[in-house]
Amino acid sequence: MHKHIFIKSLLISMVMLVLACQKDEQSFVYEKQNQVTISTSATAFTVTQLDTLKVSPTLTESSPSGEGFAYEWNMYLVGGTDTAKILSTEKNLKAKINVPPGNYSLRYKVTSEKTGIAAFNLYRVTVNGAFYQGWMVSNNKDGKARMSFIRTDDVVFAAPAESANNTSYPGRAIAAYSGIDRDIALVLFFTDQGVYRFNANDFTQNGNTASLFPEGKQFSTLPVYGLNKLVADQYIVSEGGLYASLGPFGYPGEVLKPYSERFTGDYFLFPAIISSTQTSSYFYDNKGQRFMLGAYLDRAIVPATGSSTASFDLGNVGKTMIACDYGVRGSSNDEFYFVMQNNAGVRYLLSINGTVPGLNQLIGNSPDIATATKFATSSVVKHLYYASGQKIYLYDILANSSRLVYTFPADTKIADLKMLRATSKRLVVAVNKGTAGEVYYFDLDNLGNAVGNTYVKKFEGFGEIVHLGYRN
Repeated sequence: MHKHIFIKSLLISMVMLVLACQKDEQSFVYEKQNQVTISTSATAFTVTQLDTLKVSPTLTESSPSGEGFAYEWNMYLVGGTDTAKILSTEKNLKAKINVPPGNYSLRYKVTSEKTGIAAFNLYRVTVNGAFYQGWMVSNNKDGKARMSFIRTDDVVFAAPAESANNTSYPGRAIAAYSGIDRDIALVLFFTDQGVYRFNANDFTQNGNTASLFPEGKQFSTLPVYGLNKLVADQYIVSEGGLYASLGPFGYPGEVLKPYSERFTGDYFLFPAIISSTQTSSYFYDNKGQRFMLGAYLDRAIVPATGSSTASFDLGNVGKTMIACDYGVRGSSNDEFYFVMQNNAGVRYLLSINGTVPGLNQLIGNSPDIATATKFATSSVVKHLYYASGQKIYLYDILANSSRLVYTFPADTKIADLKMLRATSKRLVVAVNKGTAGEVYYFDLDNLGNAVGNTYVKKFEGFGEIVHLGYRN
């Protein structure tokens, strides 16, 4: 029995061996596939939020055969967790970029409809905020508080916060300020009916009076908002009181939390945050006519300690603050200028650098200085500009005298005056003609005069302007 099984197995093996040794008569045809190569003039792009990104790639086929292709452009945040957003299914990209500012990857996919084979290209895209830098113009138009924006490329947005949030802001505008640093980008807009907080990059609203001041708060006079030099605290000075919230230094996740109650004490502060040192900020108490000091992360202010042998005593100045603005800015200390007025109405210019008192001089030889309402100083040279009525004057601090720089028509009233701090080479002036507001740019020469003795740019279409603020 075993012998038969063995013989049968041997015969099967021999047959298989013979078949295997026979010449394979099959014929295979190999078709060369069409390969697509994608090329563009650049591999990285920068676009401003809400602007249009255009990319026109060149496609090269290795074996053109008239086959069709499908296209897909998608973009995703580098390091993010959200799924990719499809921007287009066209060969060339032409898409409005409506994503938050940041660094993105852009993937272009070309797929053969015949074979399903796909080619890819990857690009880097930097998206800047639509409102990356420029002037916030607080104005009142058509019975509404409005914050307009003049971007540094001279594009004007009439009411970006209204458009971004599909709402309007009732009441009368008072002022708008920004707080910008590595881990914070906020804008606060104050009206006589409340305060509204926005993301500075796209003006989406992320807070209002109830979320900033849960116990309630009203605004009627000019407030101020800003960060201290260490960016550890956010401050608001309003109606003479001081309020604080955490800044991004050490607490980036806390910057949207509510503000403190009013710091206790018998004081009435001028609306200025004098962040002249890294670890503490000064404030000026017009009631006690003295500087007050607040340490970072502290929720109390105390009278500053001064010296009677200094140019003035920080703790006993004896004058009322009229204006405050920057001088030279440094890594550790900043210089600040102050226009002060004594009880007789005589005006002086004082300054500090860090904690050290500097100037304390009577402002002399200066027409209309007693009626001046708006002031702006240079951070490069010893110049102070002031406005009275329709006139702008330059006060030469070293010479202790002023000269006329520009005069607007008689039907024009100067509403605000600010220096472009980055260069101190441009003076920005807001004016009103009745209820219609305009903004003018004056470029300054090395002597502080307006180049050509006139303005270089003019922007119209605003309501009655009440305040200029810079979003850096």
